[in-house]
Order: sequence, then C-alpha cells, then structure tokens
Amino acid sequence: MNYFYEKSRFSEFKSNTTYHQLLQMTDGEFVEWARLLRKEVTEQWDDRKTPPVIGKDKNGIIKNFNKLKSNPAKYWEKDLSGDKESLGIIKNFNKDASVVNQFFPTMLKTKISSGKSADNGLSIYDHFSDPTLEEKFVKIMKRAVKRDSMYSWSRSIVDTKDDNPFWNGQGAIQFIKDVYNQKVFVGKYSNLGIWISKVNSRTITNLSQIQKNIGSNNLFLNADQVNQLAKGGYLNGTQLSNIDEIVDSWTSEAGTTQNYVYQIRWYDKEDGIFPKILQVFRLSCGQPAVNFPALTAKWIYENYTNHIDTDEPLHIYDSSSGWGGRIIGAMSSRKKIHYVGTDPNPDNFIDKLGISRYEYVAKFYNDNCVDDFSDSLTTFFDVEKQGNTYELFQDGSELIHNNPNFQKYKGKLDISFTSPPYFNREQYSQDETQSFKAYGEYEDWRDNFLKPTLTTIYEYLKKDRYILWNIADIKIGENTYYPLEQDSIDILKNLGCEYKGKLKMLMTRMVGLDPSKSGIKNAVEYEGKHYKFEPIFVFYKKK
Repeated sequence: MNYFYEKSRFSEFKSNTTYHQLLQMTDGEFVEWARLLRKEVTEQWDDRKTPPVIGKDKNGIIKNFNKLKSNPAKYWEKDLSGDKESLGIIKNFNKDASVVNQFFPTMLKTKISSGKSADNGLSIYDHFSDPTLEEKFVKIMKRAVKRDSMYSWSRSIVDTKDDNPFWNGQGAIQFIKDVYNQKVFVGKYSNLGIWISKVNSRTITNLSQIQKNIGSNNLFLNADQVNQLAKGGYLNGTQLSNIDEIVDSWTSEAGTTQNYVYQIRWYDKEDGIFPKILQVFRLSCGQPAVNFPALTAKWIYENYTNHIDTDEPLHIYDSSSGWGGRIIGAMSSRKKIHYVGTDPNPDNFIDKLGISRYEYVAKFYNDNCVDDFSDSLTTFFDVEKQGNTYELFQDGSELIHNNPNFQKYKGKLDISFTSPPYFNREQYSQDETQSFKAYGEYEDWRDNFLKPTLTTIYEYLKKDRYILWNIADIKIGENTYYPLEQDSIDILKNLGCEYKGKLKMLMTRMVGLDPSKSGIKNAVEYEGKHYKFEPIFVFYKKK
C-alpha cells in the first residue's frame, strides 16, 4: 500500500464540463452544477484521500524527485534595493519538488485565519465539506468561474492585433455584428466565442473613448449599445448570461452611485473547467498551506555549511518539519547530511507503519532516487540503496530537550533551519500538542514555545555555525499585531547569537495584488516588479 495520493480522477466527474456549457446554464442549473462539483470533490477527498490537485503517479513523483538531486539550486541573487539588512534575494519558482505535497494529504485541511480573527480560520477542505458553507461556495463559483473574475478561461478583447489576431480594427459594435455574421471566428478561430462582462467603470482610464466603442485598451460598450445589440438579435442569452441587469448606473439606498460599462470577453468553446478550476479553489476557497521549497532548503544547507571542513555527515536540525519540503531538500543534497526533525502533528504519523510521513517520504526518496554519491546508510530501514540519513521525533520543539534520545545531539548540530508556526495563523491540526492550542495567548506562546525552541537550538548547535529562521509578523484584525520577527531576533541575540541580516525569499505574484500599493511590509522590487517576500533571518553562533 502506498501512503501518498496520486492523480485526481477529474475526468470521471459528472461535473467535468466546458466553460461554454457553464455559460449556457440557467441560474438554477448552475447552482445544481456547483453543488455536484462540491459533492464529487469531497467524495474523492474522503474516499481516496485525494485533495483537488492534479497530482502525479508514482513514476511521475520519482521523475520529479530525480530532478532535485541534479539541480544545483543556484537561486541567490544580489538585492539592489539598498536595504542594508538584506543578505540577498532568493528567487525559486521551480515546481519539481511540489510532488512532496502528495505525501501529506492533510495540507489543504489546514485552517488559516483570515486576518480578521484567529478564531475564524477556514481550510480549503472546509469550503467543500462544511454544509454551512455550501451557499458561500456556490457564490464563489459563480463569481470566480462563470463570471471568470480571474480571467482563467476568457480574455478581454483589446485593441491590438498582437493580443487578438482575429480582430480587424473594427469598433465594438461592428465586431459583435461580425461575430454574429460569422466573419470573425473562422478557420483556426472557429472554436472561439464571446460573452459580455459588466465592468465597474472606475477601472476604465479613458471614459471619453467609450462612445467611440474603443477604450484605452479594451473594446467597450455602454448599456444602450448592449440593449440595442440584444434587441437586434446580435447578442444571445449565452453571451449575456453573466449580466443580471443592463444599466449604465445603479444607486444604493445610501445614495452611492455605481457606473458601469461593458467589455467583450473571448474564450475557447472546447476549454474544459479542469484543471484551471484548481487554481480557483486555492485562491478563492480559503488560503492554502504552502510547503517550503525543497530546493531553497537544499541551497541553505549547502551554502551555510561551506565553511565546515569534515568528512562526517553534517547534522541538520529542523525544529518544525512542516510538510516535508526541508527533509527532501536534505535528502537531495550532494553533501552528506543527517537530518534531525521534530513535529508533533499526529496527522503526519502513519500508525500502520509506526513511522512518520517524514520518514516515509525520505525512505521513498532513498529507495527510488539515490545514486552512489553517498556512503551513509539510511537509518531505520534495511535497504540496499544508500542516501542521506534522518531521525524524526514526534515532540514539540519547546519540549524536545527533555527527550533522552534527542539529547545525544547536544553540541553536535552543524546548522539549524526551519519555518516555525506563525503563532495561530496556520492551524495544522486541532490536536492539543499544537503550540497555538497549548499556548493560546501570544505572550504565553512567545515565552513558552518560541523562547525554549530557540534556546534548545542555540544550546545544541556547535560553535562557528548558523541558525536560519523563516518567520514573519502577523496581524489579526485592525489593531492586533504580533512582532514575531523582532521577538525572534531579540531572543537569539540575548542567547549570544550574532544577527547577520535576512534573506528575502520571493513569493509567487498573485493575480491582482500589487505589494507596492497594498501596504505589505515585506515587499521588494526585483527586475522592475514588486514581490512579496518571506524573510529568512540569519544568525551566527560565534567561535
């Protein structure tokens, strides 16, 4: 039996339809479709332990893992922002290691607080399984899928032939008439169709161009033009299905007026809902838990141990093993490494095997992907192949120093690197061993989880060694702010560490989010674009 999920069976879903078919649905039909989709995703999740992701089969996982060992992981670049505290930028958007997620099926069941309250955290799984969230789910599907708010299936017709090779320079009205008369979507474009989108006019930069039917970038119509085209038969019900009322403006009871214009969106009639809808799930149905990039971990292990001259395996300590990204980074390193990890999450323990999922994925890697670069044997398993070693503990990092089996590592660690819990932002499980459960108030969590965790790391680390700590401040609501970054720095400084600065790990840019204008604290400009980054703080234990 394999203890990882494989490919999702979306092709077998009755809800697996095309975007064109969704546009053709009545409101009632669409609601029934959304409910069916929700039911089929939940059943696959519960029965086969397969969340709504594409996934790979065993051979695909092995193929991706094999790419990791040959990847030099050269992702560091100089930070040109002028930030004196910065030690550089890490830009790693490689997806080869994402298959490690398949060994941790509860990742998308992680509850993540919305920012308004730590008590209202919802997981992606909750949006599918919780009966009270069905209506919310249907609304999300209507906005994000049928109305395609993320532009996943359809694009705006803009006034350039580079973006729309089928466009011949005609205005919006004539373009729609040409579509009706089958003069536009012909030949290789015969599978294309259009629909009309109602747009907040505040987003239009050149309103004077609307009456000319050509906007600054898009082809626009006003309400009267849409109505005339509909009365003339040039626009049908499918093309107008996302418009509830064709008006130029709407005034609320409070007296606020909203102005509207209408843009033309084009799409491929054969374009299926899957797999694009998976991104909608991740961005609209709760915030997903994110794995730490294995290749970034590999780079950190290798670059912050280069000053160590030894033939013995390097002892790496990961005090919060997370979702397996860092242990795979260790297994894929060309250096000889012994990975030591701790994590109390019971969901990441396989009772039938008597081992953790971290051990399982590390063994899987060593059994299938290891060559002869290492002469160290994998612990706990009698295997023929060789690879980097590991030992895992199912203890909280604040208590691990009490474990006699862990105490043998005191004074033997060559590097410590982890991404600890951000207090109560991510709730990996509802088990009482979780730090946010054991220490419900921030000050209690700081003093009884954060400080003892860092104290153990410092005391167990050799001299002339590095601690790397990936953490970020969190804000709950309007007024509650938790300074995790500065508290971590202060604790390690007081223990005797020298603070060297921080690495800026770039995050994938999200649709519609401009970090430079959104008030995000950890943002940096890179190659002319602004990115959110995760800080990785670097500390040195002096000789």
